[in-house]
Amino acid sequence: MKKVMTLLVAALFLGACHCTKCTKKSCQKAPVAPVVVAPKPLPPAPKPQPKVEAEDFKEVAVVNQQAENKVVLNFKEPIHFAFNSDVIQEDSLDNIQKVADALKKYPNATIRTAGYTDSIGNPDYNLDLSQRRAKAVALQLVNDGVNADNVSFVGYGSANPIATNETAEGRALNRRVELEVTNN
Repeated sequence: MKKVMTLLVAALFLGACHCTKCTKKSCQKAPVAPVVVAPKPLPPAPKPQPKVEAEDFKEVAVVNQQAENKVVLNFKEPIHFAFNSDVIQEDSLDNIQKVADALKKYPNATIRTAGYTDSIGNPDYNLDLSQRRAKAVALQLVNDGVNADNVSFVGYGSANPIATNETAEGRALNRRVELEVTNN
């Protein structure tokens, strides 16, 4: 009973009407104007991204067009690693830095480092080594200022040779890291 009384007192205090179709002037509330919310303006259309230009990389890499929005960068001087390791040798760091500096011109481009080995040795080991080397170059690009969200890596092992594996020179060419750059 106390609850009912409290509810009635609260209703009277707040000016609530006890019926649904009241005609008393004292119970009629002023109409509430609808709230109009202005729509948020659309963000401006993104600026078209510049196409990767071979000129930006000419000092250290050859640019091979794969598709309208994708190129592959092949280092003119291969990235050198310690023997049987993913540790980048000091003499290759400058070339990676130059590529990183050029890639900064394309902030929305995605970069995938692709590692390859020659065919000597265990295929599973070569696949792992190629992945670790590709990762090492990807991390170096990030350390040199390329946006980490845009960089990934993959290892292909001895797949996709660019030269014969029958000679030392050919095997040296097959041990490489390439950069696949896609404009978004």
